[in-house]
Amino acid sequence: MTFVVDVVSEDSFYENICLGLTKLLENTPGVQGIELEKRLPCERMLISSWEQRHLCSLPEDLRQFYSSTDGFRLIWNYEYAALDEILGEVLPIGNLRINSIAELKRLAGVKSSGDAECPNLLDIEICNQSEPRSTKPNFGSKCKVFELDPCQNVAKVCLVYMEKPEGDTRKEEPKIWLLDRSYEWHFLADTFTQYFRMMLVHQGLPQWQFRFTPMGLTPWAEQMMFMICPHLLAEQEVKSPRFDPSLNQIDPSIFKTRNKSSKQKKGDK
Repeated sequence: MTFVVDVVSEDSFYENICLGLTKLLENTPGVQGIELEKRLPCERMLISSWEQRHLCSLPEDLRQFYSSTDGFRLIWNYEYAALDEILGEVLPIGNLRINSIAELKRLAGVKSSGDAECPNLLDIEICNQSEPRSTKPNFGSKCKVFELDPCQNVAKVCLVYMEKPEGDTRKEEPKIWLLDRSYEWHFLADTFTQYFRMMLVHQGLPQWQFRFTPMGLTPWAEQMMFMICPHLLAEQEVKSPRFDPSLNQIDPSIFKTRNKSSKQKKGDK
């Protein structure tokens, strides 16, 4: 199911890009404290400035996203009926986040200004230069890595512009990768829109991205998924993070509906 809306209110805009997740959470037993931040669109000048500063173009769907809302954050809590003989304990569980344009900072290929004795990502890459190159991202100066979500400090979801062979002038869209705390890379999605949908499907559950890694979910994260979204664990074993495009999905054009609405309002005045 796709959403194609020309003029929408702010509430309808967020309902559409969330694919009804907020209503689903409201009807889920134990879920409470749902908070959805509603942010203003990012100014076009700021987007252009970001692209000029980093010498790369944002993918079209991500540019449209920032033109509609400067980042995204939806959090929710869960109340246990019983946990270790403690009744009614409420814990922060759900966390869906996309960094604002100002927080979309480069992680690799730049020297930090911190402690000179503390190795940074570029230092790690220099130490590993003797290892053969792979199809995974690296921390060299030619591979551009930007943080989309800090994942509550358990990993980082990154927008990655891969290093291209010398002389290759073909345009290649950046991909979405997960960088774990051991500095290993795990592929998540071909596009930002695809990743955004994956985040909604998993409802921002703790460590959900690790379903798509060899290590898998921790016992605690798996327990949370079993209690709140057991259908995700009941699905056939996940072999690839690429979802069937025929299923419920986000139409990237929805990210620019708020701009259309704003322009129409200005014309009516």
